[in-house]
Amino acid sequence: MVALLKFSPRRPPPPPLSRSPLAVQGLTVAYGGEPVLRGVDFVAPEAALVAVVGPNGAGKSTFLKAVLGLQPRLAGRISCYGYPVERQRRLIAYVPQRSSVDWDFPASALDVVAMGLYRRIGWCRPVGARHREQALACLAQVGMADFARRQIGQLSGGQQQRVFLARALAQDARLYLMDEPFAGVDAATERAIIEVLRSLRQRGRTVLCVHHDLHTAPDYFEHLLLLSGRVVAAGAMAEACTAAALEEAYGVRLPAGGAAVGRAG
Repeated sequence: MVALLKFSPRRPPPPPLSRSPLAVQGLTVAYGGEPVLRGVDFVAPEAALVAVVGPNGAGKSTFLKAVLGLQPRLAGRISCYGYPVERQRRLIAYVPQRSSVDWDFPASALDVVAMGLYRRIGWCRPVGARHREQALACLAQVGMADFARRQIGQLSGGQQQRVFLARALAQDARLYLMDEPFAGVDAATERAIIEVLRSLRQRGRTVLCVHHDLHTAPDYFEHLLLLSGRVVAAGAMAEACTAAALEEAYGVRLPAGGAAVGRAG
């Protein structure tokens, strides 16, 4: 007798990864078994400033952390310029929430910025004079050169945020992920951050920024990613930030471009 061979149907190959700065396909993330993000699809445009907004618990910070690999994902594919994001970390810079940082760490502002150069310096190798000059130049871009020797914990909240922004600049990345950089900062720091973001865009960089204020979002960003456990709207700000989309995301009637939005998530 001739044995019958069983063949399983051949699975189709996965779709090709996008060449965009960031492409997310079917991203699902859970905390303690409870999904926080479900089936998120998103493609970031080149040389663009993107606001990531949504109500409390919408998954905004979780989205950034999942992209970075800081939060395990249940499903989904993430690529950066056509390759799996795990292979492209050198192209990505991250500015975390200020509340998540240990500000008692014994490091000066210059030391913190120099950490952004470690990929070029090499781990466990001393920071040379040339690298300190580069770090100082990044501090100067955010108006913090005069505070280079100050211990990071002795700075104000706005000054600390500027230092972390300078560290991201030192990395000379192509994709920047920022988690609420405007939270709790003074007006001067907010203006400095906006100038840096616009400079990055002019240099062809892409920035995804968790933002909590729809009053300023249309002025600061050209694109929107509106989350509420899933993608509610995404695209050009004028097209995606509609009253209908905001009502769907927040569950209440909000005027397009005219309301404060949730910070957590």
